[in-house]
Amino acid sequence: MKIQQRKSNVTIATAPCSWGVWYADGGPAGTPWDVFLDEASQAGYVSLELGPDGYLPADAAVLSEELSRRNLAVCAGTACYRFDRYARFSDFMPQVKTLCKRLNLFNAPYLVTMDESDVGEYGEKKQTFTTSQWDKYFGMFKEMGHFTKEEFGIETVFHPHIRSLIETEAEIIRMMDSSGLNLCFDTGHHAYVNSPSTTSDHSAGDFIKTHADKIAYLHFKNVDETVLARVRNERLTSRQAFDMDVMCDLDAGIIDFRELKQILDDIGYHGIGVIEMDMPKAKPGQAFAAGKRNLEYLRSIGIIG
Repeated sequence: MKIQQRKSNVTIATAPCSWGVWYADGGPAGTPWDVFLDEASQAGYVSLELGPDGYLPADAAVLSEELSRRNLAVCAGTACYRFDRYARFSDFMPQVKTLCKRLNLFNAPYLVTMDESDVGEYGEKKQTFTTSQWDKYFGMFKEMGHFTKEEFGIETVFHPHIRSLIETEAEIIRMMDSSGLNLCFDTGHHAYVNSPSTTSDHSAGDFIKTHADKIAYLHFKNVDETVLARVRNERLTSRQAFDMDVMCDLDAGIIDFRELKQILDDIGYHGIGVIEMDMPKAKPGQAFAAGKRNLEYLRSIGIIG
């Protein structure tokens, strides 16, 4: 992110997650890749993340044609790994290399990486991690970022995520300090884990203000007040929370996006903002309607032109 003036400039994008696609087979929603591309374009998006590796056509010529005829560009790739299964970066470097080669073909400047390790439902397994275990993970993150930048000119940005190695503010700060990576900062995931309140959230905005120089990339997401309260009161799992649509429309949750807009202006944010809803039960047409609503909302409050 380059802070050039006291006003934000957000390049808006979307991702397969907003169509209920978390896996290469299109699940859990089962949205066909061509439907995702059609509806993303028809909703008004001009850029997207590739999503789970293998979901969109792997043949670069085919994908290029499919994107071109819909006037869609690629802003980033997505690399989800169970880092707990690896001893060192070289163990999964070939997957990263293959993905980066594809990103170069589409001039995509970012690789968004997130963790899918088995940390327990509520992160309880992390309580027994030793310093050397944490250092191993931070070392892998650092080496991955160095590799993608030096070999491909692609910046790896780390996405803190519910039920993963990196989710709390303390873990995020420690990761940034140890690895040197900038963030793909997801407003919804941050509020879900770190907000002290279930009725309003300032934790996401406060973190952005405090760590503005590390916010390279944004995921726009909001959290439903009623669902979050139930999740915390009943100690529900994250899967139950997502199935209950804990992530809601941007104008309907505990994060005030008008306030967030002011924060982005204050820090002079110039970068990508991905509207990412996490809709695992998205039905035909539902994701399209939500994607269009959220795009229009951000336009109405001036986050995008």
